[in-house]
Amino acid sequence: MPELFDALRPLPATAARYREQGWWRDGTFLDDLRDAAERAPGRPVIISWRAAEGRAVTLTFAELADRVERYAAALHRLGVRRGEAVAFQLPDRWETAVLTLACWRVGAVTVPLSLRFGRREVGRMLASTGAVLLVTTDRDPGPEHIAALARLADDLPDLRHHAVLGDTADTAATGALDFDALPRTAHAPNAPQGPGLGPDEAAAVLFTSGTTGSATAVVHSLNTLYAGVRRALPIPPLRPGQPFPVLTPLSHGAGLRNGVLRPLVHRTSALYCDEWDAGRWLDLLGTYRAGALIAPPAMLESLAAEQSRRPRDLPAWEAVAAMAASPSRELVDLLRRTLSGHVVNALGSTETGGILATGLTDPPERAARSVGRPMPGIELRMATDDSRPDQASQVDVRSPSTCLGTFDRDTGRLRWRAADTDGWYATGDLMLPDGEGGLRYAGRASDRISGTTQLMIPVLDVETELREHPAIADVALVGYPAEHGDLPCAVVVPADGRSAPEPAELRAWLAGRGMTDWYWPTRVEAVPRFPRNELGKVRKNVLRAWLTGDGPLPEADGGAGAGAEAG
Repeated sequence: MPELFDALRPLPATAARYREQGWWRDGTFLDDLRDAAERAPGRPVIISWRAAEGRAVTLTFAELADRVERYAAALHRLGVRRGEAVAFQLPDRWETAVLTLACWRVGAVTVPLSLRFGRREVGRMLASTGAVLLVTTDRDPGPEHIAALARLADDLPDLRHHAVLGDTADTAATGALDFDALPRTAHAPNAPQGPGLGPDEAAAVLFTSGTTGSATAVVHSLNTLYAGVRRALPIPPLRPGQPFPVLTPLSHGAGLRNGVLRPLVHRTSALYCDEWDAGRWLDLLGTYRAGALIAPPAMLESLAAEQSRRPRDLPAWEAVAAMAASPSRELVDLLRRTLSGHVVNALGSTETGGILATGLTDPPERAARSVGRPMPGIELRMATDDSRPDQASQVDVRSPSTCLGTFDRDTGRLRWRAADTDGWYATGDLMLPDGEGGLRYAGRASDRISGTTQLMIPVLDVETELREHPAIADVALVGYPAEHGDLPCAVVVPADGRSAPEPAELRAWLAGRGMTDWYWPTRVEAVPRFPRNELGKVRKNVLRAWLTGDGPLPEADGGAGAGAEAG
């Protein structure tokens, strides 16, 4: 795997161009940390709330710098060397931030893993990255899972150690090393030497959620991450002393940038909570008078619903941002009633960081109908057909925050490399002009449903109209194979106390709204809830496999539900 990482270095001309533009640099986040620890040693940088203990641990810049060196000494003591991968499956705590920076201090590549990944997925990710060390707690996401991970080493020749982090690490139960004990026994001769990872080297492997296809490993350098951090967020800046609330997991690209790296560059602080609970987060937001929210729609909806149920004294945010292709009108209205009078929409990806966003000066309702304009430093290209202006086009992006390359999670095979395409990355997102100088999201290329006419069905438009049906709480339009193309199936979550509508009823509903007839679903299936990833996105690949009989429907009670097909 170090050979693959080496093969992903950017072209010299690319590196020179982005340095000249100020997006890339010769320094690193470790330099930012050292500088902040020297100039503002007592300033808080991380506020880490531990839910089980009901208390926060606050680290200053000086304390963070000291713990990074101690963790780096522990990694060095375990034999972790430059170019090797270190995987960790940890809650959102200060230890995760420290371990991330310590890996880069010894020149290692980080592989943060979501707590939602099961043993099967973790095993494949460890194998494909060649990770030499796995770090977990002894209890998150559960002792059975941790015990199962301890047995993975038998099938993973590259994995040399499994270490456990935590104040009460039960190494006897897991057979793992006590990582916390290692820094205390590491002396100066064991400390790593040298400056750490270089700014253009592979630094982090982030795994996509695989909502529309197989999971992909995304490789970023410190400079591609820095470009995403240097770019301003589409929300008001923090006021002095105001922490940034990190609602997205630290294992996700947005959580890494906003929760670990942005505070180092801008000398601000970040607020973590190691368990997701909307009520607890609202309490923390009020207590710490945290900055404006930027989070996936599912999280924002939970916060808004809880705020409606039991209002808290929250800061007066000028705006909140939904990390979404297109939040529904109902969600935008709910957020405006409960959290902020203005909602902005921001679209990005693990591979590219932020791409498009609506703005603070846009009409407040625009977020429900547009993904806005390109963020600074973003280049877009679309293959449009002037003869068919109503057909969505796939968007390619090139930017300093786009990753170095991607590879297949299961095989380790290289999928895409920036150096091979002059940096242009096919996002798979389909867009249309929004009529206001920006773009409107129309779906994913992998979600495209051709119908029998071979003209693409605008999936998002159909879903938006179907969600207005009184018997439908939520819906996903998924293609299933037919003789002359794909046909659309409406997979619905019925509203409380209602049965799933028949296809004829949905056709009549869409006809009454003037929707083109070949957009109409020809089949309806009902499920109690959708399988989703950690950011709340519907896993349409799972739904598609279920519809075609190629897989079960996890997280939906086995997929039992009413089914009907149009005659």
